[in-house]
Amino acid sequence: MKVRKQPFMNHDPEVFDVTILGTDLGGLIAAIRLVKESRSVLLLKEERYRSSYARDGYRFLPFSNFSEKQIQTNLLKKISFTADHRENRKKGDQPGQDVSFQVILPEARIDLYRERSLLQREWKREFPDESNQIETFYAELDRVKKILKEIKSKVPPVSSFPVWGRSFLRRWLSFDGLPKEGTNKRLSNFSREFKKFIELQMISHGALQSNSYPIPLVSHLLLNDEGDGWEENLDLEKVTQGMIEKFTQSGGSIVEIEGVEKVETKWRGGVSVFLKGGKSAYRSRSLVLNSPFHSLSGLFGKRGKALSRLGKKIRPRYALAPFFLGIHEKAIPVGMRNLLISIFDLEKPYEGGNLLFLSLSRKGDERQAPEGKRALTAQAFMSCGGSPKESVSDLQDGVMNHLKHLFPFLENHIEFIDRKWAEVQMDCWSYPHYFYEIDSGFKWRKGIVPIKISKNIYFCGNENFPYLGLEGEILSGGLVGEEISGRKR
Repeated sequence: MKVRKQPFMNHDPEVFDVTILGTDLGGLIAAIRLVKESRSVLLLKEERYRSSYARDGYRFLPFSNFSEKQIQTNLLKKISFTADHRENRKKGDQPGQDVSFQVILPEARIDLYRERSLLQREWKREFPDESNQIETFYAELDRVKKILKEIKSKVPPVSSFPVWGRSFLRRWLSFDGLPKEGTNKRLSNFSREFKKFIELQMISHGALQSNSYPIPLVSHLLLNDEGDGWEENLDLEKVTQGMIEKFTQSGGSIVEIEGVEKVETKWRGGVSVFLKGGKSAYRSRSLVLNSPFHSLSGLFGKRGKALSRLGKKIRPRYALAPFFLGIHEKAIPVGMRNLLISIFDLEKPYEGGNLLFLSLSRKGDERQAPEGKRALTAQAFMSCGGSPKESVSDLQDGVMNHLKHLFPFLENHIEFIDRKWAEVQMDCWSYPHYFYEIDSGFKWRKGIVPIKISKNIYFCGNENFPYLGLEGEILSGGLVGEEISGRKR
């Protein structure tokens, strides 16, 4: 893999067709497509950011949502990477009873089986007084799913469903039969516990906290488990590294940098990217922003009005702070799944360790943890703002109290808890693990931050389709590549 350190330039810099700032999945998808079209493409990679952490035979991989741990086969085919990125199925796995993840509420524990009859058994056991209401709600989601399937059948095969592919006028004149209400109205007569159950599923699939999710989006995400094949235990870091190798083998260039000082758009209709320290710069005809939007919006100075407006539309509400724990297998309660989301108190906000995303390495997988032990990644919501290092330290007590509630006698079976990775990496401009909020309702098939920011500046990242998770990243990368590919050189 060709990775160059930041060069010192006193001469006129090389001009590229496309510069991509950041190396997340969406940018890599666009980069591979463009470099295969014989375009000169430069990836600028933050040299100090690390996407994983290893210690004492354990390997930890932070994540933004559960879609980064499992993906539908049809979506995986859209990623230009063919090497083996899956974990081998372990002895004792039970095909046919696959569970997406587990939701733990103060008064309920639900396995999200992909098979509907098994899921029905779960909600009838945990919500017996509402089982008929819940049955009716899921029947409505089934009806909406059929409408979405019919809409998809009418769009061209190359379209990026569920993103709008028709003209504005035809969308405006058409009636698709999809409900217009959101979860706030549709679930108003349900218990607080069941409403939280639906909300936690939604934020587990994507990266958006909302007071009301559109019912068609709920159907798209919650019923997306059925029918299509799934790839479990996706190692997103291996996928990303494989795509970087494919990009460089195809002629792409990648440079490690400390950061970007500013971006100017004066140069012959192109873009100039100036690196920190003023020692080097790169020019290109197009620029793709592929890191969290809020960390890039200040690069354009007074000319960044469009980015500033978009930055006010969608903001990071929480940062996901990961804590890495090495624990003994005997600490795992019977029936606990490898992926789970847990909320301790429905009356409290998400921060303070009250809500946790948990990922356990597979039992017996010595690539992730030593024999007889498991790697546990516990991710807590931390309100954005203030000093990340101080906040991570303060958060640890709340996280450990929550974990001790889930894992009885954990203190007797814990090897270590490590927060150092979070304290260092959360300061990086490449850090991607955020949850967002928007000012008002949103049209889920349109997206939040547009793919094209200005004449030759594009954006692909979580903020395009923050509610679609990994599917949204794949869509945004493909759309940016398509948009630039269609432009004349």
